[in-house]
Amino acid sequence: MNERDICRRISEILGIDYDCTRGIDELLKILEYEINEYKKSLEEQTIFMEAQLEELSRSYEEISTLLEISEIFGGFEFPMNLREKLEKVIPLLKKVVKFKDYIVRVEDLSIGNMSHEEVEREIEEREKTVLIEPGESKKFSNLLFVPIIGNRYYGYMCFSGKEEGIVFTASDRRITEVTSRYIANALDRIDFLQKEIERQRLEEQMEIARRIQSELLPRELPRTGFIDITACSRPAVQVGGDYYDVFASDGKVLAVMGDVAGKSVPAALLMSAVRSYLKVLSTSHSDLEDLVNHLNSILCEDLSNDRFVTMVFLEIFQNGTLNLVNAGHNPVYFLHDGEIVKLEASAIPIGIAEWNYRRHTIQLKPNTFIVVYTDGITEARNTLGEEYGYERLEETLREYNGDSAEDLLSKLKKSVEEFSKDVPQHDDMTIMVLKYKGQQEVE
Repeated sequence: MNERDICRRISEILGIDYDCTRGIDELLKILEYEINEYKKSLEEQTIFMEAQLEELSRSYEEISTLLEISEIFGGFEFPMNLREKLEKVIPLLKKVVKFKDYIVRVEDLSIGNMSHEEVEREIEEREKTVLIEPGESKKFSNLLFVPIIGNRYYGYMCFSGKEEGIVFTASDRRITEVTSRYIANALDRIDFLQKEIERQRLEEQMEIARRIQSELLPRELPRTGFIDITACSRPAVQVGGDYYDVFASDGKVLAVMGDVAGKSVPAALLMSAVRSYLKVLSTSHSDLEDLVNHLNSILCEDLSNDRFVTMVFLEIFQNGTLNLVNAGHNPVYFLHDGEIVKLEASAIPIGIAEWNYRRHTIQLKPNTFIVVYTDGITEARNTLGEEYGYERLEETLREYNGDSAEDLLSKLKKSVEEFSKDVPQHDDMTIMVLKYKGQQEVE
């Protein structure tokens, strides 16, 4: 093959139209240039492939590390030994992020060789990731701060210094943020379980309190020949502040109802105190006014300004004489032969201030019903937000034509329950019904 044939062959390989009569030297220069360009392209592709392989290798390492971290925090343990888990996680992170110094601070727990005081002086806003690059801080050459936030703020992770490279990368930020979420999720689970355990414990304690309080109310009401008495009470929550009691002695019955301001445990505790005081005072004070005034003096000393008790005291004798003290309580109703008499409160609630409580005396006719209740009855609401109110209560009383205290109580309960069905009870509800049968019924 002569030079001209070689020239034509090279031209065909290069894909160019070259005049071989001009000689082969210029064509060889073109060939040399193309070969150098191809070599350069291969080198660039090699570098690119090596970078891709390095990135894939790092991604694999990151994924593998996150899987291990996920296994460490994914397994549920109660109680969780957070320090032990963090001490397993930090070496795994160090292999990938390649930091020199670190601190992990979760509430009162701190691990690492950095000072949390120095970190917290540097980072003012601690609920977002902060990346400090070289030259941006006098204290740290570089720093990666990652908060640990789940249902609430738990703490943070902070890393400083790089064993390889100068700055923390987007990849470093990504893997540390994912790790912080694993930690936060584990802490959320523990937090939820602790609250659930506490809730169950509180429910158990409230159930015990409910049983104890129910035992404070009379198990059986006194039976006398001249009066029938029946009562019921239902707290809005497991324990409440409504109270009633009946004390019977020769020829006399003292019926008491109270409604402590507030609900739940504080009201129940105050109700218990009122009951204890009244148990003692009822045995040592035969005069109703003395009893009420003495009870008020005691409670004024014991109660804070926002605590008080509305109370009704009914002292009924065999001959039908009734002494009544209504200390800020709901009106008392008297029902006889379809006619209603309503007696309003004439004094302030017990426990607010010193007061001279006076009795109101009336003469009961035989077969007179007396209805005493707390405001949970009149303030019961229906699905439209309307209150049961005094008008409905009075209408129920007027429509009653029976002759039993127990039967009248059932009618009142049914009326309120039908009115407020499908609506959660918002206040304690207590009713007491008394029927004065007349002196001729005395045994």
